[in-house]
Amino acid sequence: MNQITLNDTTLVLKVKKSTLFARVILYIITFLAAALPIGGFVVNIVNGESFKFFNLIALLLGGLIFYFMLRIALWNTCGKEIITMLDNKLIYIADYSWFKDKVTEFSFKKIQFTSHQVGYEEDNKGVLVINFDKNVTLETVTKLDLAELTTLITQLNKNRNSNSTLNYWNTSNSFYYFHDYTFRM
Repeated sequence: MNQITLNDTTLVLKVKKSTLFARVILYIITFLAAALPIGGFVVNIVNGESFKFFNLIALLLGGLIFYFMLRIALWNTCGKEIITMLDNKLIYIADYSWFKDKVTEFSFKKIQFTSHQVGYEEDNKGVLVINFDKNVTLETVTKLDLAELTTLITQLNKNRNSNSTLNYWNTSNSFYYFHDYTFRM
């Protein structure tokens, strides 16, 4: 599966799907998070019991767990990160297929693309790190093979260098936008 799609201004990083077993477990937990509170509420009403405050709490808590579990399950099935690069602006969106995170915009004068190795050393996986001026950093979540990541970084730095006269630098203080929902078994 090709995890990287690079167009003129858009970079799409697709999450590698979790194993089928892990995804089935996630979707079962997601279904149960919605079905159990609703089923309990229906059984209480059918048995003639009145609506209680606990029923409302159970429904709200079940709905909240359902929402977050559905996001995690969708991220592990069809999640992708969309990075759009304009002249002096970068737009970041985490796409869950049915949901999208809020759009995060970064304005910059300087930009540098680097990598950060994650996981076990023998896995040879890393994430894309984007350094902006003002010591702001965006670290993507999608784990990529280091060889592919190195090629991508070379291409991105070459494209940014040819499109504008930007100065590159190293940062020490960082802000990380991080939402890793990857679930592996």
